[in-house]
Amino acid sequence: MPLGWFSVGRVHELTDDVTTVNAFGSQVVVWKDADGDFHAMDPYCPHLGAHLGVGGTVEGNCIRCPFHYWEFDTAGKNTVIPYAEKPNRKAQIYTYPSRVVNGHLVVWYHPHRSVAPTYEIPQMLAEDAVLGGGFDRLVSSQWQEIAENSVDMPHFKYVHGTGTINPIGKLTMDGPFRTVESQQAFNTSRGDFTGDLVSNSLGSGMGHIEFKLFGTVTLISAITPIDNENVHVRFTFYHDGSEIAEKIATPFVAEVERQFDQDIPIWESKTYLASPALAPSEKPVTQLRKWAAQFYA
Repeated sequence: MPLGWFSVGRVHELTDDVTTVNAFGSQVVVWKDADGDFHAMDPYCPHLGAHLGVGGTVEGNCIRCPFHYWEFDTAGKNTVIPYAEKPNRKAQIYTYPSRVVNGHLVVWYHPHRSVAPTYEIPQMLAEDAVLGGGFDRLVSSQWQEIAENSVDMPHFKYVHGTGTINPIGKLTMDGPFRTVESQQAFNTSRGDFTGDLVSNSLGSGMGHIEFKLFGTVTLISAITPIDNENVHVRFTFYHDGSEIAEKIATPFVAEVERQFDQDIPIWESKTYLASPALAPSEKPVTQLRKWAAQFYA
């Protein structure tokens, strides 16, 4: 399971209710306080173990356990025991470092919880970006298998039926960030169209992909490990608001979804080869794996 910043939900889909999200081999409870800020924490009350996501409520800037009405603040500290004169100072719920960025609530996961975030995800989604659709998938695979698709140019022809194999183009890596500049063909009712693609990996859990074909369509990708064998993929698409971008957004989303669904049975049935036999043009696969190694404790 990788470490890093991971989405626990699109902000526009989160509600005022206490929400439970499967992630990191356990569950995360997400809630919004009276000031409108989101928080994410472990789901179990340290009193007698009740699940805060099953009947828990928000009381001002605290979350209240449904079992005995103990309240905990945004840092996870007990503030109220309704039948005691003072709170229990030892009662503490682990609270994940969290941010709202690129339309998602992201939390910092590290198997050693004392390790603070080692990087921050930059805000790359434009404020005036127009929501153009999206989809979710639960995939029995790991984030790195999915990430390798961005440098596996031949599979676009042999799996997805594009007419050509485009070169990967420019690949740059800077710490937890990676950028791939390439051209990619997409099937449309009018034949294959090739557009410029700039794919930014923002750590292990989020990506910002910009596709330019007449107008600009942006994909915010978020891959969250549910456990060691499954991930939750959230793809959200935006466009620049121009008339042509609005027209191509819907078929573009449909084409990306088609290609993604074609990859799922391969991801879910393949094995990981630590030393794969690669073609001369596939050096970027090795480069990606070296870059990805930093996200394992």
